[in-house]
Amino acid sequence: MFSLPLNNTKTVFEKQPESTKINQILAVLSTRKIDSGHCIRYKNKYYIPVTKNGVKTYLKKGTTAMVIESFEGDLYVNVLDQLFVMEEIPEHEKLSKTFDAQYEKPKQRKYYIPPMSHPWKHASYLNYVAKQKHRMDGANV
Repeated sequence: MFSLPLNNTKTVFEKQPESTKINQILAVLSTRKIDSGHCIRYKNKYYIPVTKNGVKTYLKKGTTAMVIESFEGDLYVNVLDQLFVMEEIPEHEKLSKTFDAQYEKPKQRKYYIPPMSHPWKHASYLNYVAKQKHRMDGANV
């Protein structure tokens, strides 16, 4: 008399989303800029965008890129609505040997220290000598 038909009850549990859907939902997105070495810095490491065919992509300095870190830990970069895989570079070069001109580092500047006979130091030197007279008097005795 108080029973319900079986067809009216629905399950309250939902289907678990596929792993690719979970990977997309839990991804971390962050914006970065391409540096002068055609690389992206992410978590203190340098990466270069690589196509799905394995060809490295050299992008213009200052180009804005969206770094995508998936839930599984894979790194991707979206530049101008194109998706690239990020490949880690063991040593980062600030300038590209093939694309940038030869760059010479400037020489380290030697700082000028004026001598004690310099006119600006004369007053401070006389004050220093006046404070040291007690040492001079004790040496003559």
